[in-house]
Amino acid sequence: MIVIKVWCLPDQKEEKLRKLYKEIVDVVIGMAGLLPKITDQNDMVVLFPSDLMKYGLGEEIIVEITGVGDCGYARNRLDSKIGITIHVLYPMSRIECFVNSFNPLMGTWSSFDSDISSHSDVP
Repeated sequence: MIVIKVWCLPDQKEEKLRKLYKEIVDVVIGMAGLLPKITDQNDMVVLFPSDLMKYGLGEEIIVEITGVGDCGYARNRLDSKIGITIHVLYPMSRIECFVNSFNPLMGTWSSFDSDISSHSDVP
């Protein structure tokens, strides 16, 4: 599953966040041919974490994307497409977009890929 975190957004109304969410989802779905296992918005999570300090929010926006896979071309296209999409909505902000490749050796687990009942250590 692709996880997209958009950090340091300025305070704004829910309506603008929903528009940003829709734009990001549209970009990812538009790249479904390059991104394995992407068919709709249920194949990704888009998060807008809040910051405890309001000073400077919106001046620089950081986008962190994980779970993409190891296709360099797809990662490079995704980071630029999402970065440009966010820059259009926040033209006065500096945007940094990072796509971290998936490394199965790092350890992952998903309820979608596991048979929970077959684990003996599960209560």
